[in-house]
Amino acid sequence: MVNNKFLKSVHKIFIDLSKDLERICEEEKNTLKMAESCLIHIDDVVRKLKSQITKHQFDSIADEVYFFKELKPKFIAEFLFYQHILTLESEKPHNGKKLLQKFYLNEIRKLEIQYDDDKYFYNYYIREATYLDHKYFVRHSYDLKMKLPQQLHNFDHEFTTSHDHKVATILGNQKITSYMNDRITELQTDQWQDLQKFKKLEWSSSKVNLVELIYGLHHSRCFNAGTIELSETIKIFERLLDIDLNNFHKIVSEIKSRKNNRIKFLQLLQENLSQFFIDTDA
Repeated sequence: MVNNKFLKSVHKIFIDLSKDLERICEEEKNTLKMAESCLIHIDDVVRKLKSQITKHQFDSIADEVYFFKELKPKFIAEFLFYQHILTLESEKPHNGKKLLQKFYLNEIRKLEIQYDDDKYFYNYYIREATYLDHKYFVRHSYDLKMKLPQQLHNFDHEFTTSHDHKVATILGNQKITSYMNDRITELQTDQWQDLQKFKKLEWSSSKVNLVELIYGLHHSRCFNAGTIELSETIKIFERLLDIDLNNFHKIVSEIKSRKNNRIKFLQLLQENLSQFFIDTDA
C-alpha cells in the first residue's frame, strides 16, 4: 500500500497512461501506427516524470526503492512493449501462417535466452527478494563487484539506478511474450478453421484399427522426424477425425494381447493395397 503523497501521484500518472494507451489501441486499427502513437505518448509522459524526479527529494530509502523497483519500471516496460510490437510488425514474414508462427516462436526463444543471461537477478526479482534492494534500486549506490549493465556510465544517474531497467525489461518481455502467444493461438485457430472448411473426414472403421494405424505411424517416426509425443499425435487425430481416443492405452493392451496376429489391420492394409496394384496391372 502506497502512503507517500508523491508516490501516489506517480501511481495515478501510470493509471492515466494505461487508459490513454488503451484508447489509442482501440482507435488506431493499423498496428504500426498504433505502436508509434503509443511510443510517442509514453515518451512524453516519461520525460515529464523524469523532470519531477530530478527535483524531488525522497523521504526515505524505502520510498526511493519503491519508485525505482515498482513504479518507474512499469512506465519503461510499456515503452519496451510497444517498441517490440513495432519491430515485430515491421519484420514479420507475410508469406504464410506457418512461417509467421515459426517467426513468433523464434522471437519468444530469443527472450528466453535473455533470462538465461541474467539468471541471478531474474531469480532475485521473481522471488520478491529485498536484501539487495539498497544496491539495486537506490541511485549512486551500485556495487562495482556486481554484474552491472554495460551502458551504466551512459545513464542519467538522477533518474536511473543500476537495475531498474532490468525490471522494466522483465515486465516488457512478459508482456510481449503474452502478445506473441496470443498471435500464435490466433494463427492456430485460423488454421483449424481453414481445415474445418474442407469436407469432414469420418473414420468408418473401428477405434482399435485407428489406434493400430497411429501406433504404426508413430513408431515408424513418420511425424516430425519422431520428435512428437504419442499423446500429441493421438490428440491431432482426435481433432482431425472428431473421435474420442481417451482409452487408447486400453486399446493398445487389447492389441498386444492378441494371440495370433497383433497387427492384423496393418496387414489388411498391405493386402488390400497389393491387391489393388495387381488388379490395376491386369
